[in-house]
Amino acid sequence: MGTMSLLVVGATGFIGSAFRRTPHSSDIYTSRTADLEGVVAFDPMSGNLQSLARLAGVTHALLLFAEREPDACVRAPRATWRVNVEAPCRLIDQCCEAGIIPIFASSELVFDGDDGMYTESHTPHPVLEYGRQKLATEQYLLKTCPDGLVLRFPKSVGRQPNDKSIFTTWVRQSRSGVDVLKCAYDQKFSLQWVEDVPNIVRTVMRTGTSGILHLGDGLRHSRLELLEALLSALKASGIDVPRVRRVSIRELVFPEVRPKDVSLDSSRLREITKITAPSVPEIVRAVIRQAILHT
Repeated sequence: MGTMSLLVVGATGFIGSAFRRTPHSSDIYTSRTADLEGVVAFDPMSGNLQSLARLAGVTHALLLFAEREPDACVRAPRATWRVNVEAPCRLIDQCCEAGIIPIFASSELVFDGDDGMYTESHTPHPVLEYGRQKLATEQYLLKTCPDGLVLRFPKSVGRQPNDKSIFTTWVRQSRSGVDVLKCAYDQKFSLQWVEDVPNIVRTVMRTGTSGILHLGDGLRHSRLELLEALLSALKASGIDVPRVRRVSIRELVFPEVRPKDVSLDSSRLREITKITAPSVPEIVRAVIRQAILHT
């Protein structure tokens, strides 16, 4: 394939913003409102991709928009099904008609969490409504577009103070004077450094990767161990930290029972991209450094 251009649908969210921090001139970034420089207004719920200027040069479309809050999905399954299934499936059809390769952002939560370290060949078995919605769109893309790509994201983390990822949230809570943080010792997942996602996507575009690809560092992390690593680094930086109350994930009240271990094996990702994931200490240092800069 020659020159490639990426359309990012949902470029103002957590992951989409990482693309705008490392922009390519040939790419197109969209959101429902064009209130940021370089972002084009496009409503994925009703818009037609053919209405976008420069679409003729686009080779791939990354579908990032979603209702990502599991609790919202179980509380309003019909409304969120329209967002997480009907709208992306309609855009997948439009991509196919335009000769564009769709890339769908899916989730670790297509798995039930009974085993962990899932590979792309494991059979999904979601226990959350959000996971069922993501799986439905995965299956539609794989059936409709053999050249399409499903990216399953693990727990994605960043360093922007207000990005709502786990490390930045814990830093904000710690610095706000919270006395105690409850943390599940038996919840496990892999990590994806959000700043690596644009490079990963552009690399898999160049390699013509299709099918399903697990992102992340390929490791199994305990939520409690991650919190303790962060608090230790904060304390070493002279910041007072709260006490930690260890709890089981089953003690925490959610509308649905949360899976315990949704860690992903990302060996295929490493083979394809050769991109090395940052370690937890490297991530923690970056998060704390950014937090101090914004003080």
